[in-house]
Parts: sequence; C-alpha cells; structure tokens
Amino acid sequence: MKRKILLLIMSVTLMTTIFTSCGNTTTNNNIPKPKDSYSSSENSSTKTSYPVNFDAFDSKGNIYKQTFNEAPKKAITNNQSSTELLLTLGLKDSLIGTGDLDTPIPENLLNDYNSIPSVAKKGDVAKEVVIGSGTDLVIGRSASFEDSRYGSISSLNQVGINTYVQLASKMNADINLTTIIQDVKNVGVIFNVQDKANKLADSLQKTLDKVKSKVPNKGERKKVLLVVNYSGGAFTVYGANASLQKEMLNVLNADNVVKKGGSVSFENVISANPDYIVYVTANKNSATDNDAVDRILTESTIQNVNAIKNKNIISVDYTELMGYGIRTFDCLEKLASAFYPENFKS
Repeated sequence: MKRKILLLIMSVTLMTTIFTSCGNTTTNNNIPKPKDSYSSSENSSTKTSYPVNFDAFDSKGNIYKQTFNEAPKKAITNNQSSTELLLTLGLKDSLIGTGDLDTPIPENLLNDYNSIPSVAKKGDVAKEVVIGSGTDLVIGRSASFEDSRYGSISSLNQVGINTYVQLASKMNADINLTTIIQDVKNVGVIFNVQDKANKLADSLQKTLDKVKSKVPNKGERKKVLLVVNYSGGAFTVYGANASLQKEMLNVLNADNVVKKGGSVSFENVISANPDYIVYVTANKNSATDNDAVDRILTESTIQNVNAIKNKNIISVDYTELMGYGIRTFDCLEKLASAFYPENFKS
C-alpha cells in the first residue's frame, strides 16, 4: 500500500518571535547517565501534571529547554524507532507525519503506520514541510535535527514547535541501555500515557535483566564485526565509536574489532579475526543484502577467519541495532542467544 506524501505548503511564513515555552540554550556535552535498572513502581503518579520540562540536545552539545503545557496533538517523527514507539503506545491519532522506513516495520504496527502520511521521500525532507504541517512536536534522533532536514532544534523552537531528542541517539556521550528505557518513560510523561509507557519500560527492563543474568561477566570476550554492507570484495562496517552499539556489545561481554566505521578489506578482517559477524540489513541495501551472508560464507579468501569457519554470522535489521529504540532489546537477546547458545536453551 502506497503511503500518502504530506504536501509541501509553499506559503510558509517563518515567525520571528521566540516562544517563551522553548528555546533557552546552554552548552553541555554530558547527558546524565541513567540508572542501571528501572522499575515503574518507583513512580507515585501515572498522570502527567503539566507543564513538564525536558532538555533537548543538538549535535554540538547545546541544550534547549522544552516546555510541554499539554500533550502534543500533531507530532512528527524523524526516524523509525520513534515512530514505532509512539504507535506501540497507542498514539497513532497524535501522529501527523513520519519519516521513511529503514527496515520493514513490525506487522502488528503496519496498518497504523500506513494510515499516517510521510513527510520524507527517499530520505529527503524540507524543514518548510515540517513547519508548514502545523506540527507541535518533532521527535527522534539527534542527527536529523538539522535545517537541511527536519529543522534544527533552535529553528523549530523559534516557531513554537517543541522537540524531543532520543537520549540514546547522542554519539558524544556514554550511553547505557536504560537510556532507551528513560526515553520510553519520558514520552509517556509528555503524552500523558504513563501507564502504557511504564508497562513497556518494565518489559524492556525484564529483557535486559534476563540477558545480563545469562551472559558471563568474566572470561574471554567475544570479538565481533558489525557489517552493514558487503560487495565488491570489501565490507562496510560500524566502528566501536558508536556509543549505543558499543554498550550493547559490552553487556554481551564482547568488543567491536574495528575502532572506526568505514570500509575494511579482506586483509583487515583476517587480521582482526572476529568470532562473530553481525550483518545489518536495511531497505537501502536490499539489492545486496539478499544473498550477502551466503557470499561472505563462501568467500575463499577469509575461510580461516573464526566467524566464517564456524559459520557464526547473525543477521539483524538496522532498526534493531542502530535505531535507538525499543527493538534494541530484541536485538540484544538475539545476539546473546547466538553468542552463548548453551545459556539460552529452553
């Protein structure tokens, strides 16, 4: 089913008055680190008492205070994981636009997703489209809050549009997995759906606790290569500088064998000798993803690499590994059961 494209409203006049509800700016490169675990029983109230304040962070470390006087009624998401979170929390009617999908959306959310217009086509979006839509909130990952895309935080704030930036999407801060749980809780407060958000948060924490209980916290660490594309005799990989993914591997008593993402050769892979290869599929690479794992396994040059020799390649999709959202925990459990199958037997 083809989705409707939100039409560009050409007669957008940018307001120059900075709304007092948002826009206070300070600079801080640190995000308060969430606790190692969370329980919704710590909350004394499940109803939001407005106004509520949250800080939004841009890629330069600037902090913008966002004040919500009521639950947003016309939200736009700038990435897939925030779309999936809002739909999971039953907020379809509060969404007026979403970005493109990186990977197929879960079947249970597909009908709701298809009923919402898209503000992006092939990854492109104009800030004027977002502003002209009448949205009162843009929510999603830090990297998409640019004027060349969905609008910077400051430019959106200047016309009275609030933002919520996923804490887990910050690349220049230490992230742990309860950061995602904190995002779920915060969205529950913003939209006054704390009962649903707390239930979801508890479920995510339960999965995290299960994985931690089954993964050994000592002994030799697994060596992992995160591959996002394979073609032409070279790999495109994610590096250990990706904060959230680094923490995911740390929970799994594992390390990324590549420090910085980019292209690596067969020689690099042989030298690193990973125990496991995690192959990340995405819509944009569908032409090569289809048989990539089979081609990697049969590549004669790297047959002595442990991951190839033992056929230890796990496929996950981009939204699971790189999406900063609730499916991260499904990915974590999938990888844990592949790395330590003896600990996950029924």
